Amino acid sequence: MKITTKSILVFLGVLVIGYLFWYFSTILVYILIAGIISLMGQPLMALLEKVKYKKIHLPVSVRALITLSVFWVFIIYFFKIMIPIVVYQANQFAAIDVDQIENTIQPSIDELGRAIHQESLLKKEKISEYISEKVSGFLDVSNLSSLFSFISGMLGNIFIAAFSITFIMFFFLMDDGMFYRIILFFVPDKYDDRFLTALKEIQNLLSRYFVGLGIESFLVAGLRILAFHFLLGMSFSDSLVIGIFSGIINVVPFVGPIIGTIFSVLFTFVISFNESLPYALGYELLFVAIIYLAVQLIDNFLFQPYIYSKSVKAHPLEVFLVILMAGNIAGIPGMIFGIPVYTALRVMANKFFSKFRVVREITHNLNK
Repeated sequence: MKITTKSILVFLGVLVIGYLFWYFSTILVYILIAGIISLMGQPLMALLEKVKYKKIHLPVSVRALITLSVFWVFIIYFFKIMIPIVVYQANQFAAIDVDQIENTIQPSIDELGRAIHQESLLKKEKISEYISEKVSGFLDVSNLSSLFSFISGMLGNIFIAAFSITFIMFFFLMDDGMFYRIILFFVPDKYDDRFLTALKEIQNLLSRYFVGLGIESFLVAGLRILAFHFLLGMSFSDSLVIGIFSGIINVVPFVGPIIGTIFSVLFTFVISFNESLPYALGYELLFVAIIYLAVQLIDNFLFQPYIYSKSVKAHPLEVFLVILMAGNIAGIPGMIFGIPVYTALRVMANKFFSKFRVVREITHNLNK
């Protein structure tokens, strides 16, 4: 194959663009997040557009400001609720008697050590010392200082990110075609119409997906808060911590529920030393796990199929494989953004490569 000067220049251009994308990846992430949130804000923008007084409609800048204000009021109200609860739980953790916890679980550790020692795997003394050391280290409140110092170091970056995303969102909301023009800047003129059609279809699908995902997280969190509070007799603040954490972590497919279950059980175990629970500790932990998994089954068989089938129009097995591959490539972020990226790729393939049979097979639902 003959290598031409044009081919070399195209290759070098792709390398330069790839390097620039990598170098400015943080800014691109800001743009992407602002674009996603602005998609979620478009229904409110459309609703505000219908508001008028004597045939005078709200200016687009005012509608954008109102939408941004609603978004930030929701965020601020969320933290206004959560910060006192987190501070209260931190004080509760600080008041925990670590020696009491060690004394409580020491018989179980000794029993485990004897069982393993009988199998001649390790010395019993070493097992007990190792587990006790790890438990003490995990529960040592002094370790919180390093966490707080890390959080304080992140505050500056969080402020910059929040300001940048808000600023970009404002202009995306004011001009919903701006996001399109940024992307079309890299597209040859002869493909503009097809690319624009594909982008609008992607916007429609992803808007429904992210709105549905938010509703799913809210429902999952609400069900667990109510179940833990009314069925298990937990305090509302404890139920709120578990419920909201589970709702947030639930956006991570497959792995999120596992993390949430472990967190719920550990959280219940720790608070049992400062609060009286209605059941014995073993039964309480078992009931927590059962309720968590029961809500997860409701989510898996009721909420998720509706969201995935109605929003991204993909087969459940297809979604499962995509999430696995995305997680293998990019870890947890890949699992979170795998479906939106795959949806965009499916729409583009449907518009530009529909002559291939494999493309027609995986995109036929998009045409329904």
